[in-house]
Amino acid sequence: MASEARGPYGRFARYYDLIYHDLVDYEGDVDFLEAVFRRYRLRPHMILDLGCGTGNHDLPLARRGYAVTGMDRSAGMLALARKKSTKVPRPRPRFVRGDMRRFDLGRKFDAAICMFGAIGYLLTARDLGSCMRSVRSHLNPDGLFIFEFWQGSAAMPAPHRSWIRLARRGLEIVRLDESRYDPRTGRLPVDFHFFVFRHRRSIDKFAEHHTIQTHSVREVRDLLRRAGFDLVGAFAATNIAKGFRPATKESFRVMAVARPRGES
Repeated sequence: MASEARGPYGRFARYYDLIYHDLVDYEGDVDFLEAVFRRYRLRPHMILDLGCGTGNHDLPLARRGYAVTGMDRSAGMLALARKKSTKVPRPRPRFVRGDMRRFDLGRKFDAAICMFGAIGYLLTARDLGSCMRSVRSHLNPDGLFIFEFWQGSAAMPAPHRSWIRLARRGLEIVRLDESRYDPRTGRLPVDFHFFVFRHRRSIDKFAEHHTIQTHSVREVRDLLRRAGFDLVGAFAATNIAKGFRPATKESFRVMAVARPRGES
């Protein structure tokens, strides 16, 4: 049996970039973010990235001239982000450790983002509302909050099993996944089992348990309203392709765009 890692993105962090390198189009995500800026007539300079992980969105944003602050709870993920950022021309992204539920960075931003469903790690409406209020207090009046959430109406019924296998940098990584969506709570617990080999010899194996809170567009709209935002767009998304096709109940990933209330 694989040993249990301490919390989400513990030992997972060291293999994160290898696994998601081809599964997520990070440059395409940044193309989409810039399309959102144009659509809503925003010319941002300072961007806050919540749940930034290893900085895979922050580095291309910085290369395109944005001043980026990335925030995450995982020390392991942030260590990798800082190491990678040394290869980016100045000004480099700034990375801080923090809790997206409540934070005070002492500055305002033109846009805040939370990509790849990271906001789903906030498991209660209270925590998500607190996050939204913290974001609201850090946004300029004409700013945008752009985030991705998972929609329960499109979750696969339990149990759902899948796996991936990849070979990169002399390693072979196998990840076995089992999710058990609970329609009563909207929660999606996922068990990951990792097996890592070099030259066909096992060098690491461990398990992590992640729980994601899913939402509906209506729930997100209501929470945003209570936090002082208006939901101005909700678009269907995948790991690879993001655009302005309206989200439906069959859209598992939804990209939400919100603006502080009172702004056109």
